[in-house]
Amino acid sequence: MLKKRRENGFNLAFLDVMACGLGAVLLILIIVNFNDDTPIPVDEIEKLEQELNASKNQAQALLSSISDKAIQTEQQQSVTEESEQQVAELQIEQQQLNAAIAEQQAVIANLQDAIAAIAPETANDTVELPEVNEETYLLGLVVEGRHIGVLIDTSASMTDESLIEIIKRKLASERVKQAGPKWQRTVAIANWMLARLPNSSKVSVVSYNDSATVLGERNISSASVTANIEALSKDIRNLVPQNGTNLQVGLETLQRAMPNMTDLYIITDGLPSLIDPSSGFSPSRRCNPFPGKQATITGQCRVDVMRRTLAVNNLSGVRTNIVLLPLEGDPQASPLYWQWASFTGGTFISPSGTWP
Repeated sequence: MLKKRRENGFNLAFLDVMACGLGAVLLILIIVNFNDDTPIPVDEIEKLEQELNASKNQAQALLSSISDKAIQTEQQQSVTEESEQQVAELQIEQQQLNAAIAEQQAVIANLQDAIAAIAPETANDTVELPEVNEETYLLGLVVEGRHIGVLIDTSASMTDESLIEIIKRKLASERVKQAGPKWQRTVAIANWMLARLPNSSKVSVVSYNDSATVLGERNISSASVTANIEALSKDIRNLVPQNGTNLQVGLETLQRAMPNMTDLYIITDGLPSLIDPSSGFSPSRRCNPFPGKQATITGQCRVDVMRRTLAVNNLSGVRTNIVLLPLEGDPQASPLYWQWASFTGGTFISPSGTWP
C-alpha cells in the first residue's frame, strides 16, 4: 500500500510571496518609466513662455526707464550748470550797474553842490507875486528876450486833467471852472513868468480859446513898470477857462499886438481843436474843425489842425517855448510841441504836478 505524500505548505506560501514581490517591483519599474516618458502639456509650456516673455518685457521697460531717467538727470544737471552760470553773470552785471549808479549819484551830488554854491539867495524878479517859489529855477526854463509874447490857453480842458472832471466843470459855474486844479496851476505858471521878465524887455500877453484877447492896459507893456505887470496878473486871475482851442486865432492876435516879437511862451495842455476857414484847411467828413461844424474831433484831426496852424502863421525867427500841462487822450501833443520848440531853439517842458 502506497504511503500518502505529505504536503509542505511553507514552501508554497514562500514562493507565492516572492512571486508577488517580484511582480510588485516590476510594476513599480513600469510605472516610473511610464511617468518619465509622459510629455508636459502644451498649455503649460505656452503659459510658462508667456510669463517668461512678460518678465523679459518688464526687464526691458525697466532698463529703458532707467536710461531715460539718466538722460533727464544729465539734462537737468546741464540746465542747472547753465542757470548757475547765468546767475553768476547777472551778479557781475548787477555789481557793475551798482558801481555805475554810485558814480552817477556822486556826479549828481557834485552838480547839486555846485548849483547850490552859485545859485542866488533870492530871485531877481520884476515883481513879487504870492504864487512864485524858488524851486522852479532848476527846471531850465528861463524867461528872456527883448520882445516877449505870452499865449495862455483858456479852453475848457485847462480846468482839470481827466476828461470826466473836465466835462463836469464845463457844465458848472465860472467860479467852479476857475477853481479847477489845472487852471490854478496855469495862473501860477503865468505869474511865475511875469515875475521873471527881464527889466529891459517888453511883453504882450494874449489869452485864447475859440477867440483871443489881449490882456493888460495896453497891447505891449514894459516889464520895468510894476503897475503894468500887476494889471496883467489881475487880468489872468479873472480869466475863465471854457470853449474850444483855436491856436491860430491866438497866434494871429499876438502877432498883431507885438509884430516884432522875438520870444514866444505858450502855456497849454494839448493840440488845437479849432481853426478858421480862412486858414485854407480842407475839411472832410471825419475832420471838420471849423467853429460850430463838428462836436467831436479825433486825434489825427487835431494833428492836421496843428500842422496847418503852424503853416499859416509865419513865426520865422521867433524862439518858441512850450509849457505843456497833462491831458487825457492827446498823445501826439508832446512830440509835436517838442518839435516846434526844438526847431526854433526854444525849451519844451511838461512839468510835474508840484510845479510851480
